[in-house]
Amino acid sequence: MKNRWKKGSIGRKNIHMRLTHADIVDPSFSLQKNRTLIIEEGRIVSVHESSVSESSSDEDLDLSGMILIPGFIDLHIHGALGADTSDGEVEGLKKISLYLAEKGVTSFCPTTMMIPKEKLTGALHAAEAFRKEAPPGARMLGVRLEGPFLSKQKCGVQNTEFAQDPSCEFIKEILKDLPEDLISIIDIAPELEGASAFISEMKEKYVLSAAHTAASYDVCRQAIDLGLSHGTHLFNAMEPLSHHAPGCVGALLEDPSVTCELICDGLHVHPAVLKIAFAVLGDKRAVVVSDAMRAAGMPDGEYDLGGTMVRVKNGRTDFGGGRLAGSTTDIYAEFRNLLDLKIPFGTALRACTLNPARVLNIDHETGSIEIGKYADLVALDNEYNVQKVFVKGNLVYEK
Repeated sequence: MKNRWKKGSIGRKNIHMRLTHADIVDPSFSLQKNRTLIIEEGRIVSVHESSVSESSSDEDLDLSGMILIPGFIDLHIHGALGADTSDGEVEGLKKISLYLAEKGVTSFCPTTMMIPKEKLTGALHAAEAFRKEAPPGARMLGVRLEGPFLSKQKCGVQNTEFAQDPSCEFIKEILKDLPEDLISIIDIAPELEGASAFISEMKEKYVLSAAHTAASYDVCRQAIDLGLSHGTHLFNAMEPLSHHAPGCVGALLEDPSVTCELICDGLHVHPAVLKIAFAVLGDKRAVVVSDAMRAAGMPDGEYDLGGTMVRVKNGRTDFGGGRLAGSTTDIYAEFRNLLDLKIPFGTALRACTLNPARVLNIDHETGSIEIGKYADLVALDNEYNVQKVFVKGNLVYEK
């Protein structure tokens, strides 16, 4: 079937389109050969075997030789291309959106840091303005607050000046004149005063995630029982797992209802530990995140992160003494890393797509290729290189 789509189709809004002759990853994350996928108003309405007798139209896109996978979802990203969520600039979020699309990411949670309250409010207003526009690339799911409810002992590069105990009133104040659902995830150190009451009150509205914490196993276990359901960059900025003191890491890994995110760049977590974590978490609980900062997609140099200058050399971040400060990686690179570690294709892909959708309880809308879901899709060549990216059926990137 002739491909009538040409360069320059990027950004084109499509009410009806067909992607033909693609090998498609089905809802069980198995590969189905030579399939046609039909999209209506941004959603998948049909998936069937391609036929040479099918009539063609200008809305067809021949994907012969390509593999169609669900779009990647990044639940934890601060910035890219010199821009940062905490800058509070819509144009910066557009840069991040476009950058992510090139990496096969179709949706993301722009992530803030521990910054002054007025700056945080400005970042939220910019995010809401961005959300109201048609995204140039990856679409925004909701803001993630990585701070201010973090332990001063485990803040890392974060500015401890703005650390505070969890407060429902604080959330209400920063969301004044903004919709409650603008925020999707709130990071929290479970040992802080007021954490239990905060978790109990906020668990129905937001995903609450253990982060930057010195919590013991028992304290984290109690937080999980109250409604904490996720772990932020597992192993990083937490007490280490020990056979006598399992800590927060042990509590998060142990509970089958808790999802755990991992930065899979080979720097933040040793490859052997990544393999162990995936073995424990299985197909449904592991979530890949980038935790990328504004240096992602940029040359080596010095970059601001939450008011601290971070040196980047050979893609590795360092804010002094070899201490990591975010990353410069992306979900696609991490997916390839996992495949190199012999993590099964389906397990690695779920961790980048369906599992993060489940964290936000939006797996009925995205995260896998299924009828009724949004057409958030990535076309790979047979060497798994990103060739085309679709967000709600619109072509936003083409190599």
